[in-house]
Amino acid sequence: MQTRTPEIWDDAIRRHGHRVYVSVLALGLTPDRAREVVQATWTRLMEQHAVGSLVELDFPGLAIRQARFLALNEMQRRKVEMRVLAAVPEAAPEPNVERVVASREQIERMLDALQTCSPTARKVFRLVYATPGGTCATAAQEVGLSLQRVRQILCETRNHIRRVLEATP
Repeated sequence: MQTRTPEIWDDAIRRHGHRVYVSVLALGLTPDRAREVVQATWTRLMEQHAVGSLVELDFPGLAIRQARFLALNEMQRRKVEMRVLAAVPEAAPEPNVERVVASREQIERMLDALQTCSPTARKVFRLVYATPGGTCATAAQEVGLSLQRVRQILCETRNHIRRVLEATP
């Protein structure tokens, strides 16, 4: 029986290998990948036959079903991988030196404009924008002003800073 088993598989691969290959190729795999799937198919079928998992060898149907299962399984896995890769954000481009310098200059102009505001306006601005989790309500409690007044101060301060930034190139 040992000598006959390899002959069965050699004959099956020779007679049905091309049909199995074409059925996998029809799913849209590349020719190289289709060959790999077909080789894996025959290897799996031989292993299953050796351990007695296969009751009867119905060729080419059995090989085609196994090959299509492997191919579809791989295609599904690659589809998931592609979705995961598509969801991963690309690395941010390195900052342009000119943009960094311009940004720093704009920050310096903004800080200079903020220095021309009243001490209360500077404190409110710092409490809301420079404090992590800073809100108008917490700033109002801290400086002892109404929430409406804090919002008004912020609006006036932002407007002042905006005018200074627009006036200087």
